[in-house]
Amino acid sequence: MPHLIAYGNTASNVRCVNTTYKSTIFRAASAPSHFALIMPSDILLLSVAAAAIAFVYIRNRHSRSPLANIRGPTPVSRWKGNLPQIFNIEGWDFPKYIFNEYGRVAKMTGLLGNEVLYVSDPRVVRRVLLNFPPPPMVTQSHNLINGDGLLGTMGDQHKKQRKMLNPLFAPKHIKGFTNLFFDRAAKMNKTFLEGFGIQEKPRVLNMHYWSSRLTLELVSQTSFGRSLDPLDSEDSVHPYTVAVRSMLPAALPLSVLRITVPYLQYFGTKKFRRWLVHSLPWPALNTMGKVVDVIFNTAVSTYEDKKNINIDEDEDRKDVMSVLLKANKKVVAEDRLNEYEVVSQMGTLTAAANDTTPNALSRMYWQLARNPKVQEKLRTEILAADFDLENSDPGQLYDQLMALPYLDAVLRETMRLDSPVSMLQRRANVDATIPLWRPIVGVDGSEINTINVSKGTDFILAVCNAHRDPEIWGNDVLEFRPERFIEALPESFTDAGLPGVYFQTLPFGGGFKACIGYKYAELQMKVMLYSLLSSFRMELTDDELVWNMHMVATPSIAGVKGSQLPIKLTAL
Repeated sequence: MPHLIAYGNTASNVRCVNTTYKSTIFRAASAPSHFALIMPSDILLLSVAAAAIAFVYIRNRHSRSPLANIRGPTPVSRWKGNLPQIFNIEGWDFPKYIFNEYGRVAKMTGLLGNEVLYVSDPRVVRRVLLNFPPPPMVTQSHNLINGDGLLGTMGDQHKKQRKMLNPLFAPKHIKGFTNLFFDRAAKMNKTFLEGFGIQEKPRVLNMHYWSSRLTLELVSQTSFGRSLDPLDSEDSVHPYTVAVRSMLPAALPLSVLRITVPYLQYFGTKKFRRWLVHSLPWPALNTMGKVVDVIFNTAVSTYEDKKNINIDEDEDRKDVMSVLLKANKKVVAEDRLNEYEVVSQMGTLTAAANDTTPNALSRMYWQLARNPKVQEKLRTEILAADFDLENSDPGQLYDQLMALPYLDAVLRETMRLDSPVSMLQRRANVDATIPLWRPIVGVDGSEINTINVSKGTDFILAVCNAHRDPEIWGNDVLEFRPERFIEALPESFTDAGLPGVYFQTLPFGGGFKACIGYKYAELQMKVMLYSLLSSFRMELTDDELVWNMHMVATPSIAGVKGSQLPIKLTAL
């Protein structure tokens, strides 16, 4: 959680990114001894915080709510309500239970008795995503880790950044990366065939690990304009890749702190908070500081290099930082991003890509390995396409790839059935009356067709339930069947009108906080599937695979630490 602690939230604290960062960001060196002294003002703040928590708990327990007639499960914790069930990494059965027992809208209890609406009703999901922002703890958590990037900002600042970045993630710009993506995927294939000897005999590889490495190499090239991973051996991984891959495991034990994030700025001085991060015997917190150090340092050094060269004269520079610096010079002063905002985008894009794309690809590999008929059908389409990877124009190659119908269907079906993001969080910023797609039954037995929500009401949008609703998708909703996206979808799908940016599904969210890079992710996933299936047959091993319901669903092997997806690869 380094950035807020090191910098605060204002651009004035980062007038010179390079010098400020080097002088104030977390270091492994021990802090001065006077930081260890807890001043009386800090004790007073702790007392005030404890009193505030008690007040909020009593108020939430005894206030009358417009949601009183909405049914929901009994809290399992006096202080944490239903949160241990909602955020249980083994909790895949909980969303099913809620849908079967309470329907598409259920009332739950959050921290200190706060009410939370757990929703998969498509009308409510649409209204919430298009109008309500994430709660402060979500936005400010991103701000703490990655600074003033897209995920860590709101309001006019977010709109300004989005306006500046949108052209960089439009198909017109992304098409230019197509040949690069195929080249890097081919490099990875060569390493598999020659470096690991799969040309001679099959071998089991951790495909989550390699998907993550390729993802981060593509991000470094397209965001920084530099290669950080040769992809030529198991041991050639760059410290940058190691650091980014450590981010999610380090963040998970810290998730308990997310609820306190909006109040951290009042918790003593910045120096005191920085001392806590270094000194508390909490390895995950210490690791997170070091992770952000590597990522931010990489972004800063790249920024400093690009500031000192004339990037305007080089039209071939298409990476995000170069194009952003060019665009930044051309806009009026009030629309310009400051240095800290530019640097922060790099960490934001890196974290966002690594959290989602390797895990989404892992699901696709898993589904294809356990459904060999689907795998063979997709391979037949790919081999028949026979792209000219050496001589094709990147725009032409992009269009050809996107035009493969079964490849597209496999992606859509995997992202529907096994979305890497199983839930989204939002908070009402106004009082609202929201109609339901289908009625639910209230506590008093009456039929409820609309819900009244007060400003400040928290929502958890159950993406997994919306994607597995048989009334939307049909009775075969739990079956992995890519053909559904080639055939005509049921009328109920159109009627439901889910607001997702990815073909009315929600793996990349929807509304003004939707993932800006979803077309980029789509290109990478299609390139990787095309490349792998052109060269290898994929099979599952006998390992006991577990999917963890983290913030992003991750694969692991029972009893083995770390993300693991063992896939047996056989050369064709």
